[in-house]
Amino acid sequence: MDREELQQTLTELRQDLHGLDGEAARDRDAPWLLPWERLLRRIDGLIARLERQDEPLLVVFAGGTGAGKSTLANTLAGSAVAATSARRPTTSVPTVIGRAADLDTVLRRGVLAAEAERAALRTAPLETVPEGVVVVDAPDVDSVETANRAATERLLEVADVWVWLATARTYADEAGMAYLRQAAQLDVSTLVVLTQATEAEAREILPDLAEKLDAAGHRAVETTHLPTAPVSDERLPDSAAAPVLERIRALAPADQRAAHRRRTVLGAVRYLPAEVDALLEAVEAERTAARRLAAVIDEGYTDVPERLLTQLQEGEPLRREVLRRWTELVGSGWLQRQLHAAVGQLSPRRWLGWLPLPRGGRQVEQEAKEEARAGIAEMLHAVLDQAAAGVESAWQQDPVGRGIFARYPRPRSTAAIARRADAEALVAAWEQQVAEHVATIGRAKLSWARRATTGINATFTSAVLVLFTLSGGLSTGELALTAAGSTTTHTVLSRILGERNVHQLITDIRADLHARVAALAESEAQAYHRLLTAAAPSPEAVSAVQARRDALEALV
Repeated sequence: MDREELQQTLTELRQDLHGLDGEAARDRDAPWLLPWERLLRRIDGLIARLERQDEPLLVVFAGGTGAGKSTLANTLAGSAVAATSARRPTTSVPTVIGRAADLDTVLRRGVLAAEAERAALRTAPLETVPEGVVVVDAPDVDSVETANRAATERLLEVADVWVWLATARTYADEAGMAYLRQAAQLDVSTLVVLTQATEAEAREILPDLAEKLDAAGHRAVETTHLPTAPVSDERLPDSAAAPVLERIRALAPADQRAAHRRRTVLGAVRYLPAEVDALLEAVEAERTAARRLAAVIDEGYTDVPERLLTQLQEGEPLRREVLRRWTELVGSGWLQRQLHAAVGQLSPRRWLGWLPLPRGGRQVEQEAKEEARAGIAEMLHAVLDQAAAGVESAWQQDPVGRGIFARYPRPRSTAAIARRADAEALVAAWEQQVAEHVATIGRAKLSWARRATTGINATFTSAVLVLFTLSGGLSTGELALTAAGSTTTHTVLSRILGERNVHQLITDIRADLHARVAALAESEAQAYHRLLTAAAPSPEAVSAVQARRDALEALV
């Protein structure tokens, strides 16, 4: 394996992994963040080892509560540098022991630099520790304090050698075996020390421990027994601790450090693809949740135009008084009588130019048009608001959706969407298009309409709007119109424009309204889709990590 090529691949993998990060994921504590952070720490440690191969070897003392880690560390140091006590947990701050120059190397720019920045570390510069070896007395892995356990896990992730201490009572506990299985996966050099056991107990336990370690997947692991002995000045007698101390001191020669470091690097690199796979699996679960939320958006907004038209068909968006007066104007009242009188006497062009509106007719026409416009706008606003409410309610039931709303304001509550003014502006623009349709449809009959009075053209536009709102955008061929206002309005328009043109007019303006509403609905749906971009890593970021993972696997 080429060292420079491996270092370059790891550096690029780290960069790609950073592409998965996001504020929304952090704010809601996304499940994939923990393995992501652990993977980054491991890669950082590997890069540091490849860059500085002569860095001191890092040995971490770890294990459960009361196993004797601090006592053993003090014995190695030759003085009470690590606190020991009957109180649990005793070790809350890791103690880093080694020669001053070695401590400076690992803490300022080496594998412990990141830990030194993020957490408190107690240092004990001592010349009694072999040169080239730095020992850390870590907090208990079964500590009731979460921060203590997290600190130890971070230390174990960057350790070159694990010295694991377990008592006769706890050596087979699942909590400890889980850590030892991780050491086996990483193929890290491991020494398991049995404490608080008599010689007779040790002879019985050590073979059983060896079997369990073999079952955990350890390729080469050492075990030893630390005999029970009186503790003085928080230390064991050197003779009692000799089996362990000799093994640690034997790590100091340069060739031994290089061999253990190479084993640590190779083991960790071989395991990295599996760790990346586990991370990407967790990320994919997050992306699946994001797709689920996206489907909620599509479900809520895709049929907004149809829902609007359905509501138009189910209701009459004109007040009864306005509808009555409009019917009187265009039905059995004045305009209908004028049409009957004009038929056969004047051409449409001549009687349209001659036809005046009765007293109050202009007001009726204006009120009807405004009522139709307001009715459609109100229905549109209600449909859009229902869509937004449905999306936000469904998201609130989803952990990913709740996490997004914890980080970002809800579009509906901030009036970023479903604004009444937007609905009114859309209907006003659509009404203008209706007027253009009225002025241009059936050119043979309406070529004179462009030259007619503005009042008459406005009346036509008002009539079309009223017919549309009363029929829900359906022509007589699609829906039997029973409302007096729509029936009489249709009759009047048919006599002036022609039945075929009325049908085409309704079809055209319905399609135009549908398109405008669909565009507004899509625009409002994008407010939620934009929030989803922060909910989970992008497909491009995931693909980049996958490709780099494959490149790493090809190297090893």
